[in-house]
Formats: sequence, structure tokens, C-alpha cells
Amino acid sequence: MRKVILSIALVVCLCIVATLMFNRPSSDTTTSVNSTPSKSAEVNGTSDNNAVTNNKSDNSATTEGKSDNGAATDSATADKNTSANKSTSEKAEVEIGSGEGAAESTVTVPINVKSVPENGIGSCNFSVKYDASILEAVEVIPGDLIGKNTSNLDYSILDSTGIVSFLFASSNDGKDSISKSGELVKIKFKIKKDAKKGLTKITKELNGVFGDTSLKKVDAVFTQGGITIK
Repeated sequence: MRKVILSIALVVCLCIVATLMFNRPSSDTTTSVNSTPSKSAEVNGTSDNNAVTNNKSDNSATTEGKSDNGAATDSATADKNTSANKSTSEKAEVEIGSGEGAAESTVTVPINVKSVPENGIGSCNFSVKYDASILEAVEVIPGDLIGKNTSNLDYSILDSTGIVSFLFASSNDGKDSISKSGELVKIKFKIKKDAKKGLTKITKELNGVFGDTSLKKVDAVFTQGGITIK
């Protein structure tokens, strides 16, 4: 009888142990489930770090864009400065005057400077042409722009080809440069005996070169003139 009781007790103990062993995995599962949010937190943390990194990349891209815009602005400014340095020269307007007269008379035709650049005209050379079969150039007279300082002016008459050439150069200090409009020179023509009535033109033959007092090139624009023979 005692052995039977001991056997029953042993069976009960085994049942209790089995029950405890069965419930233990459930506890581990709970612990594992509870630990899952921690892993999620780590994943979320990684995502947040990636978001921060991406934001930094966006900011870097924005900064680079600003840098590019700054470079473009600097380039545009440089182009404007370059463009400003390459601006065209100012113009000087030169007018060949007109006159009238009968055959064998003498007519004086002025050559006027109508406009000058801001820095004046420091030097120039040019020539005019006329019909040598109708007119004869007999004299060149300095105008009021030259005054008494005739050493600054040189000229030559080629009557065989009908050309009068001029050369003007101011002194180094530029005080005697052409700084206003006025009469540069006058050409005295004699109308030939057998000249027919009507207009004979006096035109620009060669523009030559015009420069201001700072040695910058000046574009010259000429207006033609002539003599009407009565």
C-alpha cells in the first residue's frame, strides 16, 4: 500500500514538472514579443538618421545651387565689364561745305567739324577729292579751330589727281586739341575757264584715322559738299 502511495506521489510530481516545463516557452515568447518594439525603435532610429542625412544632402544641393548662381552672377558681371571695355568709339562729324561761282572765279569751301567726342580730337588725317578737270585747288587756309598754331597742321595738294590731304596733330599736353565744333580749314578753288554750269561735288576720298587725346580711335563721319557753277 505504501508503494502505491509513493507511486501516485511520483506521478503527481512528474505532472507538476511537465506543467511548469510547458508554461516556460510562453514566458520566453512574451519576452521576445516585448523585445520587438526595441528592434522597431532601432529601425525607426535608422530611418530618422537617414532622413537627417538626406536633409543634409538636400541642403548641400541647395548650397551648391546657390554657389552656381553666385558663379553665374560673377560671370555675368565679368561679361558686362568686358562688354563695357569693348564699347565702340565716339564719332566725329565732318562737313565739307559748299559754294558757288562763275567760270574763272575763285570760291572758298570750308571743312567744318560739326561734333567732337568727349575727349576731343587729338589727331587726324584725311583727304578730299574734287574734279580736277573743273576745279583747281590753289590754297589751304587754317580755320578758327587751328588758329595761329599752324605748326599742328600739314596738308598737300595733288592737283593732277584732284586730291587735298590733311594731317593734324596736337601737342603732347593736348591743350591745342580740337575740343569744340567749328571751322577746321578752308580750301580755295579756282573754277576753270571751260567749266560747264552745274554742281561739281567735293567728297571724302580717305577717312584716314581720327583719335582723341587719350589715343583712342574715333570714328569719323563725312558729309559731302560741292561748288555750283553758274
